[in-house]
Amino acid sequence: MADNGTLTIDELNLALRLMRRLLLRVFAIGTLGIVAAIAFAWAVRQITPSGFHFVGFSSDDLGMVVVFVLVFAEIFWDGRKVGRALRDPMMARMPVLLMMSMGTTVAQKAAELGMKPGPFFGPLRPISKRR
Repeated sequence: MADNGTLTIDELNLALRLMRRLLLRVFAIGTLGIVAAIAFAWAVRQITPSGFHFVGFSSDDLGMVVVFVLVFAEIFWDGRKVGRALRDPMMARMPVLLMMSMGTTVAQKAAELGMKPGPFFGPLRPISKRR
């Protein structure tokens, strides 16, 4: 950690790595979760033609509710890690609300060091001077 409150390149690269992992996990959970929810609904319909109801949700809806909760939890827990890596108290407290600004926050803090993120939240690289 730097003494004057600015982040180091290693800390910004850690935040970028965590953001990349967060987006890939959310995509994987969403994609595989939807497939699993459809398979679950189909299996329940094969066993019981009318399905079943649990806490007001039918068997068709229950799988999608579980997928939504898992995606929300992933954004919350990994988003908190990104907020801690950036030493941003608001992002660490409310990562779901501030998820869309994570990339901008990292880019602003990297620009202070003369760096910019690589493609798809890749490692930092120097900003090229155009003539």
